[in-house]
Formats: sequence, structure tokens, C-alpha cells
Amino acid sequence: MIGANQGVKCFGKRIRAATMDLFWEWIKHLATPFPRHLRDMGYVEESRNLAARQDRCRVAWRPHLECTRSLILEAADRCCRFDKALIVGSGLLFDIPTAELSQRFREVILADILHPWRVRKAVRSFDNVRLASVDITGAVETVHAAARAGRGLDVAVSRPDFFLGDDIDLVVSANILSQLPVIPNGYVAGRHHGLAPGAIREFSRRLVIGHLDWLASFACNVCLVSDLERLYCDGEDVVEREESLWGVNLPGEGQEWIWDLAPRPEIEWSRDIRHRVVGYAGFPKHAWRKRRHELIGE
Repeated sequence: MIGANQGVKCFGKRIRAATMDLFWEWIKHLATPFPRHLRDMGYVEESRNLAARQDRCRVAWRPHLECTRSLILEAADRCCRFDKALIVGSGLLFDIPTAELSQRFREVILADILHPWRVRKAVRSFDNVRLASVDITGAVETVHAAARAGRGLDVAVSRPDFFLGDDIDLVVSANILSQLPVIPNGYVAGRHHGLAPGAIREFSRRLVIGHLDWLASFACNVCLVSDLERLYCDGEDVVEREESLWGVNLPGEGQEWIWDLAPRPEIEWSRDIRHRVVGYAGFPKHAWRKRRHELIGE
């Protein structure tokens, strides 16, 4: 009986400790300053949700994260110089080998639309790692303003030019390509219920193509990791598929693997959700330019 009581007390202490951890994480999250449009659109909340999902799905995510880190380091091995590396979509650093890159390059730039407190804390120990808060699409704030003005997705999407003037030796686009349109689409759709599916698809395609054009503009080696399909699975059987890149097909052959994104019941009670992922240690830029011409005739 005494042992049982001690077990209950220990369990209670662990629950209280976990609750306090969550409380302080929420306080730090609220205290980190972010632009209003990012909070309005849901970027800040999505970052917090992603961190929580990774905690819940840590074991399931491990192979995907290891594959991504390994591919990034393989891409780094292809560099002729090791002065500056640019990591786009650094996120919460789950899939970024920050320490290894810091050791190999004189400077490492982690670029994303926002950097939560846990990321800011994590990079403090690296003197040569800096954070760049940048909307790599160049369209998010414009979408926010257009949606509030009642214009939906009627916004111009131009090719980004961020960092193109810098002397970069490695560019990495890490699991961000398919995600670029997701939050803007959701924000606009939530304010304009009559938004045409065709408008969503066209806007999304322009963001995806613009990002690939931007990557192909760098003279250095480019590493790209992106999901291609979302797979809804019942055990080992795929019962439904959704394309991830809005009809934009990537060129060449990369390394492929499966990301066990959301084992049931993380998102659905009866189905597991997985992503088919492709990674290029050296993105075929010339092949992309040819593919782009086939897609849009420019």
C-alpha cells in the first residue's frame, strides 16, 4: 500500500513538472516578438503546433529527420569552399545538422519567416550561426493586406531575390517547398469562403515555381528536400493520395523515402498519414529550367 502511494505521488510530481514546463514554454512563446501579420495568419501558432507534434511523434519522425540531415551533410561535402551556407526553412532545427554545419562553414545563415525562442536559445552556443527572419516568398505580407481588403489571392508573385548578391557556397531548402502556400491559402480561405479552387491552385503553383526558380539562380550547390505526395494509409495499404506540389513536377532523380508524419490517431483516427519525400544533394538546376519552360512556356 505504501509503495502504491509512493507511485501515485511520483506520478503526480511528473504531471506537475510537465505542466510547469508547458506553462513556461507558453510564456516564452508569448514573450517572443513577431510581426502582427504573422500572428494573424497563424504562423506563430503553427510553429508551436509543429513543436508539439514532433514531441508526440518523435519516434515516427526520426528516420525522416536523419535522412534529411544526412542529405544536407552530403550536399556540404560537394562544396569547393566552406565560407557561407544558407539554410532556408530552418524552422525548429529538427532536421538541420546545425553543429556539423557550424564546424564546416565560416558562417551559417538560418533563414525562416520566424524564429521561436527555442531556436534563438539553441543557436547562442554557435558564434558563426546567425538567424535571418525573412519571408522567402516575398508575398506573405501582401497576401495578408489583400485578404483584409477583400481581394482574396489577387496578388502578384515575383521571383524572390533574397541572398542572390551574397557569396554563398551552399544553399539548402529543407522541407519547405510544399508548405509555402499552405498558411496563406488557409488564411485567405478563412476570410473569403467563395474563393475559387482554381485561384488557390494557381497562386500555389506560382509560389512553388518561384521558389525553384530562386534556388536555380544560385551559382553554388543547392540541396532540396521536399515532400511529393501525402499518403493516407491503412496499415501498409495506401488508400488515398494527394499531390503536394500543385502539379509542379521536379526534375531528375533524387533520393526518396517515406516520412511517417502522423501515425493514427495524431490527425485521423482510422488512417496513418505519410509523406513521400525526395531529396537532392545537388539539385539539377539546368534540368529545372528546362522543366519550367515546359510548364509555363517562359
